[in-house]
Amino acid sequence: MIMSGSLLSKQVLAAHRIVETTGKVELKRQNSSYRPVSEGTELRPGDLLKPASGVRVKVLCEDGNTRSVPAGVTTGINALCPPPPTRNGSRPIVRPRPVDRYMPYIISPRATRLLTDKPILRWNDATDASRFTVTVRGRGLTWTQEFSREQVCQDGICKVVYPGSQPLQPGISYKLIVEADTNRASTEDRTGGLGFKLIESDQAREIQVIARRIQQQDVPDKFKGLELAELYAKSDLTAEAIETLEGLENDQKIAESYRLLGDLYRRIGLVLEAEVPYLEAVELATATEHWEELAAAKAGLGEVKYARGNREEGVSLLEEAKAIYEQLEERKQVGELEERLAELK
Repeated sequence: MIMSGSLLSKQVLAAHRIVETTGKVELKRQNSSYRPVSEGTELRPGDLLKPASGVRVKVLCEDGNTRSVPAGVTTGINALCPPPPTRNGSRPIVRPRPVDRYMPYIISPRATRLLTDKPILRWNDATDASRFTVTVRGRGLTWTQEFSREQVCQDGICKVVYPGSQPLQPGISYKLIVEADTNRASTEDRTGGLGFKLIESDQAREIQVIARRIQQQDVPDKFKGLELAELYAKSDLTAEAIETLEGLENDQKIAESYRLLGDLYRRIGLVLEAEVPYLEAVELATATEHWEELAAAKAGLGEVKYARGNREEGVSLLEEAKAIYEQLEERKQVGELEERLAELK
């Protein structure tokens, strides 16, 4: 089932980002006042940047190139970075269904397209299970293999790499099914739309060109990883985006990367997996006074709390997010949260 009312933090659709600044820089959104911003701030079409005299600012654009903002000059982001292409990353949020720790529910690939034909298959380790039968099924393909817990499970998650002995084909919908020896199966998760498809080769090449360009830029690794994950997320490559974020070293994980990870898990209906990244994002955004990111993380966490039955706490977090957006004069986000709160109350 698909969720139309639940909010997915706007930053999943971010276009460009400030990755370096040597001093004070101010940002003006459409219909709002100038306010100081810092490294990591997401930029949107129509934004204006105003660095102080002598201050260098570097922006990583969505096309994978970095561009410098002239010191002391007000510059429009539209003139600095090319407009982002339209991609297929607007998949609706999957409505979460109840799952429990005894069920080998699917973590990945789940409601995603794939860049690789040998994806990592991940599922919940299903407490008390000793063995798992893993099946990938699609038109003209059925691959099955059995694994023991000791072979594939660690820290609550089991994972294996699909070997590709039976190649996945672009455009065909596949589904991962896991059966445990405790008579529990991933098919108990009745959530719809959890299949996956291999991306078409021409689209894959386009994305890989931009990914290589991002990796070659002289910017901090924490922003490279975040930009790669956003590139994948906007291309509906949710599995690759999650793997990229989870593969970052601890010192490369910032509020933005934790918040995006929470958004992506919530996009595919895994609110349990989304909660910890959102909590980390709230803590880091608070510590760094990154108010816009704090609002986005609180909004996401509020949705998670509400979905898990903590409705009063969920509504409270959404109200806190709205209050921050009001201070930032983010009228669009305020309006969206007002509508969402009206639905929930």
